[in-house]
Amino acid sequence: MNESSGFKRFVFFVFGSLSLVMSYVGVALPGVPGIPFILLTAYFYVRSSTKMYNWLLNHRLFGRLLSDFSKHKTVPLRFKIFVISQLWVSILVASIWFITSPYTQAIVIVAGLLSSFLVWKMKSTSI
Repeated sequence: MNESSGFKRFVFFVFGSLSLVMSYVGVALPGVPGIPFILLTAYFYVRSSTKMYNWLLNHRLFGRLLSDFSKHKTVPLRFKIFVISQLWVSILVASIWFITSPYTQAIVIVAGLLSSFLVWKMKSTSI
C-alpha cells in the first residue's frame, strides 16, 4: 500500500467519524437528519476501516438499519414513520415558537415536504 492510499483511508476515516457524530446529533435532535449521516458514515468506514465498519454494522442503534439497507436497499416502515413524524414535530415547534419570518417558515415547510417525500419514497420492509 502506498502513502497516497494510506492518506486517502485516513481522510475517509476522519469524514466517517465526523459523519458519525452528526448521525448521533440527528438521533438526539428532532429535525436533524440522522439517516443520511449514518449512511455516509458507512460509506466512509467501508473505504477506510474494516474494524469501524463492522462495529457500525453491529451497533445497537444503527446496525439493523444499515444491514437491511446494505442487503436489500430498504428501511423498516416504522422507522420511516418515526423519522417523518419527528421531522414534522420539530418543524411545527420551530414554526410556531422560533421562526418569525413567513419566508423562512415557507422555506422550512418546503424543505420538510421534500425531506418527507424522499424518506417516504425509500423502499421499506414491514412494520
